[in-house]
Amino acid sequence: MEIESQRAKEIDACLSGKDASVGKWPIEIGGEKQILEYHTFPFRLLRYNANNGRLAMDVREWRDQNGRDLDADQEEDARILREMLINLDPDKSALLKNDLRLKGQMEPGVITYDGIVINGNRRMALLERLHEEVPTGKYDHLEAVRLPRAISEPDLWKIEAGLQLSRDKVAEYHPVNALLKIKEGVDRGLTVDEVAAAMYAWNATEIKEALERLELIEAFLEFFGQPRNYGLIRRFGLSEYFVDIQKRVKAPAVKNRLPKRELRKRLAFTFALIRAGILIGSKTGGRKAFTHWDIRNLDKVFSDYDAGVAFTKKLEEADDMRSVPKEEVVECFQDAREILSNKEERDEPVRLMGKAIHALEAIDTKTEHFRSESVKKAAARLSELVEKIQKELAE
Repeated sequence: MEIESQRAKEIDACLSGKDASVGKWPIEIGGEKQILEYHTFPFRLLRYNANNGRLAMDVREWRDQNGRDLDADQEEDARILREMLINLDPDKSALLKNDLRLKGQMEPGVITYDGIVINGNRRMALLERLHEEVPTGKYDHLEAVRLPRAISEPDLWKIEAGLQLSRDKVAEYHPVNALLKIKEGVDRGLTVDEVAAAMYAWNATEIKEALERLELIEAFLEFFGQPRNYGLIRRFGLSEYFVDIQKRVKAPAVKNRLPKRELRKRLAFTFALIRAGILIGSKTGGRKAFTHWDIRNLDKVFSDYDAGVAFTKKLEEADDMRSVPKEEVVECFQDAREILSNKEERDEPVRLMGKAIHALEAIDTKTEHFRSESVKKAAARLSELVEKIQKELAE
């Protein structure tokens, strides 16, 4: 894309008055390594990247709340972006700020031809903060490589991804933001192989898995009634859940060649469970009803007839799974896990009987529910089982 903005002309004028660059830095453009000069740029000529991958969820959430996109050209919006960048990880920001104060910039950022910061947004945010605190002129600029005038959108994505999503850098991204950035590369016309190559040390299989995981997250958010509200995943710490859903729900179904309809049902049951956990957590101060470790049991639950029925019966009978009370959904899952646990201990009769005795001893016979018909039926069934066991022991 050819860039010929007023700001680009101002940057040209700024550079024309300089005798030499600060230094040179390697950068890959269009698959070729180039050594480009980098310079000092005053903040007034630069703009935060509102599409910065690290801010993807925050920017979307702000847009949904305010009904418009953030505009980095507007002073107030730029301030909002700066605070988002600093607050992404306050501890790391504090460390980086101290490094910048003591040592200055150790490597340059990267800007587009007309001054959009592609790499170095947080550095610029902290330098601006330092400049406000110590207005000596020492921190009033960003050192950066300026990209060529004509550069394609795919190449621009590759540069940002290569600098920020390589194996040693991706930890600084929230997992969902990383997935969104990968999807952005595909949306810009890159193939899975090209995306993998740009990210260094990733392979095509991992990129496909990442895209699949994002699809699962988006399907869940639709189920939850919060389409594309990715912040929900971060707020409730659900990223790892979807890694386990891939491995323990979807992958086994695909491996066993289950019909797509059955896979969709299993995913819906799983989403109903996670939704119930979120709703319960919202009322208990964030305390989770279960963790992603429990999600790892779903493959066994779905593979066992009795456990599967215990977990899904009420959900399947409901006109809308979301109408089943959240506590009942979690209880059904706990019943399914108990069935699995008991089956695993079937060769330990004393242990199982001990668990049953403890459970019976915990019953409060003074509650209003104790004399209900369901309790009477359960007691009758229990009596039958005890009688059967006693007969077998007597033989």
